[in-house]
Amino acid sequence: MQKKLVSILALLLTAVLVVGCNTSDKTGDSDAQQNEPSNTAADQKPSGDDTTGESNEEEENTPAANDTNTEDAKQPQQDVKYVQNGVDKTEKATESASVDQSYKLQQLPGFTLTQEEPGKDMLVSNDDDEVFMRIETIEASQSSFEEVKTTMQDYMNAVGETVALTAEELAAFKDVQNIEGYVVDFDTEKVIGVVFEKDGLITKLTIHDNDEQDLTDAMLNMAATISKK
Repeated sequence: MQKKLVSILALLLTAVLVVGCNTSDKTGDSDAQQNEPSNTAADQKPSGDDTTGESNEEEENTPAANDTNTEDAKQPQQDVKYVQNGVDKTEKATESASVDQSYKLQQLPGFTLTQEEPGKDMLVSNDDDEVFMRIETIEASQSSFEEVKTTMQDYMNAVGETVALTAEELAAFKDVQNIEGYVVDFDTEKVIGVVFEKDGLITKLTIHDNDEQDLTDAMLNMAATISKK
């Protein structure tokens, strides 16, 4: 009888231990599941702040429509008419200003305005750098038309035999107080010198041209637009 009682107690103890172990395992599994990170779509979706940041960055990198305008488009333009090799031409000229001197002018395409030295600029043909117009301006308060004209005549006489330009050849120059010009013709080249006074500015021009380019009329018509800044 006692042996049977001991056996029954041993079985009960064993059952209690088994139940306890199973309960501990389930509790551990439940804790582990709670501690694991969530992989749901809601957790993986970027926050609204991140999306807004990316959107703002894209907007900042997108150029504004107004920025597409070029600098040339902002400059005043006007039509300039001239004759080249017997052909009448009209082109849009863009306003350019001298870096060193106090003048501006309408510049045709195909030319580059650069500073030769202080007080002297060069408007050079892009097709032939031996075709150009030297531009020198002097305030009327610092000199006189007669003085500047004399220096121009001396230079032209040193170049060769001069011939005075006619009023028709200088017709592009409007509203000038004084003007005078000369030309020295060679076989296929020529040098032109012009001095004119307008709006308190005395301008001296020296043009070098050749028969192939024949840009004298174009350069004179650009020079006729010279005015104070």
